[in-house]
Amino acid sequence: MKAFITGISGFTGKHLVKLLKDKEIEITGIDLYQNDYYQCDLTDKNKLIKIVLKEKPDYVFHLASPILRSDKLIDKTLVKNLEVDLFGTVNLLQAINKLNKKPKVLIASTATVYKQNKGKPLKEADKLEPRTAYGLSKLTQELIGLKLADSYDIPLMISRSILLIGTHQAEGFVVNDLVKQVAEMEIKKRKPILWVGNLKTKRDFTDVGDGVKAYLTLLEKGKSGGIYNVCNNKSVEIRKIIEWLKENSKVKFQVKQKSQWRKNDLDVLVGDNKKLKKLGWKPKYTLEESLKEVLDYWRRELKAK
Repeated sequence: MKAFITGISGFTGKHLVKLLKDKEIEITGIDLYQNDYYQCDLTDKNKLIKIVLKEKPDYVFHLASPILRSDKLIDKTLVKNLEVDLFGTVNLLQAINKLNKKPKVLIASTATVYKQNKGKPLKEADKLEPRTAYGLSKLTQELIGLKLADSYDIPLMISRSILLIGTHQAEGFVVNDLVKQVAEMEIKKRKPILWVGNLKTKRDFTDVGDGVKAYLTLLEKGKSGGIYNVCNNKSVEIRKIIEWLKENSKVKFQVKQKSQWRKNDLDVLVGDNKKLKKLGWKPKYTLEESLKEVLDYWRRELKAK
């Protein structure tokens, strides 16, 4: 078996590579930057076709996305997101269509495509109504992906993750940002003040290790054309994460609220994972285990610098 990963050097890509190596699945893929794999932009159609035709993968994990977020539905971030989510996805599926044997394809989408539902667990059949440019871009990706896959007879599935957490995550994600601040306080790189947003916000967190296992499960057992939530089916207040950090930090710190945060963020975001669990998947990691791993990671990273 051979797996092809777009965005292979990104947050989720790094963890997926580890999982696939453990499963002894051959790995290849592309990224924007020079690494152990192909350097290729998804908008470079001709180069992408050559790579796909050469590698002939059995599984394709389409993870690459700018993930540019804003308070608005339509702005310059929408254009940049669509360059990859829309046009890059079209190029990828057109390249795959040139293969004699079509691989199974997973598009990694997001729960931000859903309409706000006042805290009830989101189900795959719920109404879709993105409130952000990122959500609109990902919904566009889903629609074009499903349509092209049907036209090209490509077995394709879509995952909708709510919030994956873990090591190697970029800035701009709540758990990573909070934990990094604490790790910086511990080495006196930052004053003992933890800057936070809306503490009443509740989110459904899933360890990225569980997330990539879900992705593999979908390609192994999922239904072509199927859409699956990847989530824990329970929400946690951001306040609870702060409490954990206070208990596990090596320093005492104050908590201060930022004057601004994204006003279009949902107060509560939680998903229903029954459809995914029917395929045999279940989360392994607790939130506390995930937080500890991220805190230890930042302690190592900051100490090494």
